[in-house]
This record gives sequence, structure tokens and C-alpha cells, in this order.
Amino acid sequence: MRLETERLILRVPELPDFDAFAAMWADENVNRFISGKTWPRNESWKKFTGNVGHWALLGYGQWSVLRKDSGEYVGQVGFFDADRDLGPDFDNDREAGWVLAPGADGQGYATEAMQIAHSWMDKQPFGGRTVCMMDADYPASRRVAEKCGYVEMRRTEDTFGAVVLFERMTSV
Repeated sequence: MRLETERLILRVPELPDFDAFAAMWADENVNRFISGKTWPRNESWKKFTGNVGHWALLGYGQWSVLRKDSGEYVGQVGFFDADRDLGPDFDNDREAGWVLAPGADGQGYATEAMQIAHSWMDKQPFGGRTVCMMDADYPASRRVAEKCGYVEMRRTEDTFGAVVLFERMTSV
């Protein structure tokens, strides 16, 4: 599964992406508003193979995002099932997520990638309502969500602290 924008390529993760994926999740700034903890390489491997597994088992998942001009890995975006136990209004739908590698933030990549990802998801038979969550103190991620059509549902707490839950209805 491959999608392209003017600047980006989104594709199912491939083994050569793993080192950049692991480096991204080992960076403190990347994790500051996600879990507050970096991932060791073995945890990154479990998450990476889980991303690939989503595609194999469910027909959707997280894409690796690459710059079209250089092939540089800039992050991951897409959809997944996390079973977070946050209630049926959240847990019963696909969750959207986006994470950018160090140095890739502030360039509009997350919004650009998520907009094309949503265009794809909206056309799928399993498409429809999606949800996302973020740290309550992360305005940059909130802006991406709002640009993609998400509206706040409610605020709650998860194992990492205060979070905001959002929902998006399909645009098709």
C-alpha cells in the first residue's frame, strides 16, 4: 500500500525503515508528549513488527513516511487498533496516529501525510469514524487533528496522564 503527496511517500513499513524508526522512538523529544519515556531497541522492534502486522491482519495500519526528494524517513502515520480501555465511544473505532522523527516537525509533514491517509481510509469498506488521542498539553498535535477534521470528544486520563480524545466522521 503506497500513497504519495507532492513531498511525501507513505508506504507499508519495510525492514530498511527499522533503524530510523528505532532512532525516532529512542529520542526524548519525540516521546515528550506521548509517553514521556523512550523506547529501547527491543521495544521498538515489537512496535515495528506490530505495525506491519496490522497491515497483514486488518488491511490497514501505520505507514512509513519518507521524503519524496531524498527517501529520508520522517516518521509514521496511519491507523491502528490499540484497545486502550477508554470506553466504547473510543475503543470501538480505528485510532489515528502520527509521529515525526527529530528534525521533521514544523514542516507540515504530519498534516500532509494524515490528510492523504484519511482520504484513503474514507474510501475503504472498513472506513468511517476514526478517533485519536493526545496529551492535553500538546497544541501542535491538536492543530494536526483539527486540520484533519477531528473534534474534541472528551478529556480523560490514561496511564501517562491527562489526554484529550477526538473523533472524526468520514468525509465521503
